[in-house]
Amino acid sequence: MAVHQGRYPELDACRGIAIVMMIIFHFFVDLVFLGIPGPDPFAGFLRGFGLCTAILFVGIAGVSANIKISKTPDLSDQILSFFRRGVFLLLIGFGITLVTWWILNGHGFVVFGILHLIGVSLILAPFLHRLGYYGIVCAAILLLISYSGILPSGPLWMAWSGMYPTGFYSVDYTPLIPWLSVFLIGLSLGNYFYSKNSSGYLNHFHDSVWMTTFSYLGKKSLLIYLIHQPILITLLILLSGKSIV
Repeated sequence: MAVHQGRYPELDACRGIAIVMMIIFHFFVDLVFLGIPGPDPFAGFLRGFGLCTAILFVGIAGVSANIKISKTPDLSDQILSFFRRGVFLLLIGFGITLVTWWILNGHGFVVFGILHLIGVSLILAPFLHRLGYYGIVCAAILLLISYSGILPSGPLWMAWSGMYPTGFYSVDYTPLIPWLSVFLIGLSLGNYFYSKNSSGYLNHFHDSVWMTTFSYLGKKSLLIYLIHQPILITLLILLSGKSIV
């Protein structure tokens, strides 16, 4: 069977859907940030909506990582490629940390957000991939550790692990425990659905308007991620007359 060399529109479309969900969720977060009346994004349906958005992003990253690994047989090439991409995302993540620290006056800034998580996950991906379906077991263990409450509190610099100081708060917090489990599940799903380098799923929908639109957004997901908040906040300030200060 020939190796599929192109992109998978259904994965780009899922990433595009996640981007739209993220913009919707952050709209309600920004209402709170600017003191504009609106529903609480950190409770009820909107909280679940935000969690589903993050799960979709990280899970797709795991599926995509598996596909790339399957097309790069040499381990050293895998390590170098994923290290470069992971460090790139980490640098952007650290930039977001600095910007949010400045804007939020050091309170609730992004310590270890979704870009940090995906960056570290990608660096680890060539090694995690070798777990095979045991990755599901590791994911279950991470979830068990997280939700059992056995993780102790820790200093702020350990927040990446899932241990954080008492009273800790961050507007975007996705630590390795439990969130690496989502990436591991994505790797396993990618191995299951794309192990034969197939031409992709939902082929009969690839030319549909919704698939084309969401696929395009998915291809531009990082750019949209970086610019959507400044645009949202600027529009809300102009429309409401509110101020960040």
